[in-house]
Amino acid sequence: MIRGLLLTIAICFSVFSHSFAQQRPPALVCKRPVLAVLKPAPELSYECGDQPNDWDEKILKLPARLAAIRSLMSKLSSFSEPAWWTADPLDLNVCDFKKKAGALTADERGEFTNGEYLFWLWGTDRIRLVLVPDPCYQTGYGGSNAFLLYRSGGKVHVSQALDGYFSRADNSVNIAFAKLKAQQIIEISTGSGGLNPSLTNYYFVIDTRTSQVVPNNLFVGEHGPTNQISSAMLFAARGAEPLKIVRANTLAPNFIIYVDSEKGKIDDNGRTLSRKVLRWNGNVYR
Repeated sequence: MIRGLLLTIAICFSVFSHSFAQQRPPALVCKRPVLAVLKPAPELSYECGDQPNDWDEKILKLPARLAAIRSLMSKLSSFSEPAWWTADPLDLNVCDFKKKAGALTADERGEFTNGEYLFWLWGTDRIRLVLVPDPCYQTGYGGSNAFLLYRSGGKVHVSQALDGYFSRADNSVNIAFAKLKAQQIIEISTGSGGLNPSLTNYYFVIDTRTSQVVPNNLFVGEHGPTNQISSAMLFAARGAEPLKIVRANTLAPNFIIYVDSEKGKIDDNGRTLSRKVLRWNGNVYR
């Protein structure tokens, strides 16, 4: 458990605890209809093998792991009950935490909103993000895999969005949506935590031919177009918030990032940063 300063950083990444800190929290109740359609958190299970270090990326390519991921994706595709999709993800998380119908007690509310409970489900009645712990990779930093579920025509199509994700911060993942012409843009935002925290966002769209979720290359990267963008997160509470790309269900015309730079004019917790503005040119941000 991250304590003191690190816990504060972790909480600022948390989807729900950050929201509760900013406004009066809603009543948190496990509703009986929601409890009736609750599914247990999905599990990824495979033999780790003789791996001396759980941070070795070779683990990501283990045949047993790849087979387990395929099996898990098949299981996730069976999450097709309309009642489960109709239930609000926050309500489902509340029931997953409490395990029985009823309102959260004061102590339970504190645990739920302050990072004690690890959220694993986000989204809408058509698109959901599921975060599944990895038993062998980066186990000390919440190593996990993220899957996007897209419901269409009574079927659920599953795509892997993040492979071997990990972070020093608890509850460091969120999802948002935007419209770009006729396309639904899916944003998965993540945070690293730690003393020099950073943010990384990933963007996806739905391929109308296959109903699979595929990367949406909105940015110019060092090695060509990419669907991900990163920024340092200022340790001190000053400056504009980086990576504010989805705004009011649309893509922002511009946004800022902070990057490490020896010539940077921003001194932030012992690192020097430069501020950059990326602008939309109709096709990509640059």
